Amino acid sequence: MSTSTKRKAHRRRKRHGPRRDRVQKSQAGSSAKGTKSSTRSGILPPSDDPLEENIFEREPMPEGYVFVPKGSVYITRHCRSNTKESKKVVFVVYVSRIPQSLRYPLSKYNINIEQDKAAKRTLGIRVPKEIHENVSELEAQTSQKRSDAVDARDSKIISRARDLLLEEFPLMPRDSLEVILDHAFLKGSGRVGRTSMTTDKRKASLAVEAHIRHMHTPYESLLDDGVDRSDAREKVWPIIKAIKKTWAGGADGNFVDLTLR
Repeated sequence: MSTSTKRKAHRRRKRHGPRRDRVQKSQAGSSAKGTKSSTRSGILPPSDDPLEENIFEREPMPEGYVFVPKGSVYITRHCRSNTKESKKVVFVVYVSRIPQSLRYPLSKYNINIEQDKAAKRTLGIRVPKEIHENVSELEAQTSQKRSDAVDARDSKIISRARDLLLEEFPLMPRDSLEVILDHAFLKGSGRVGRTSMTTDKRKASLAVEAHIRHMHTPYESLLDDGVDRSDAREKVWPIIKAIKKTWAGGADGNFVDLTLR
């Protein structure tokens, strides 16, 4: 072998040898760490409940279990609690984003490319089929009763909000009152009137401010003209304060005639 050929072979071994060693070490290290489940546990959020196990959607369905998708709070809550009461495991199913075509090739090298962000999204739970059937039957039987209870509770919320708004803003126009109640305090609206993070008086104040901003100021026009949202809010704030004061019965000036109609 010529000197030139020997040098090329040496350079080739030098270039490829360490890389091969790193791959072998990586595979050996992964094998030493344990099974597929131990790899998976590094991605899924841990469960502190001995009767709950977090899994990915691709895991095989346990015998006698069914999948309960998210959606019905009643069914999910009772399936979960009834399963635990029977001393059986609830499997919490998390979304998996590895393409099917890549799962086997990656598993050969013990490589897991699941994203933490994706793994935090749940799809539902797996519970014993019999428990799910019983809960579903009970849900259908009690549906009307629970609906009536919700309606009664919502009516109380609306009534209490109406009284509070009239107390805080006695000069508020009645049509504005109804709009605020329907918009800010309606169930499922996601508006400030339905939040539990603040006091009732604060809810009323914020709801009135939002109504005035959208109905009695040029706020929407400013947004349409390209004004930044925070800047638009700042521009119309003096008008909001003046109208609120008028509706509360403590104002005088040019806003009275306009806002009491």
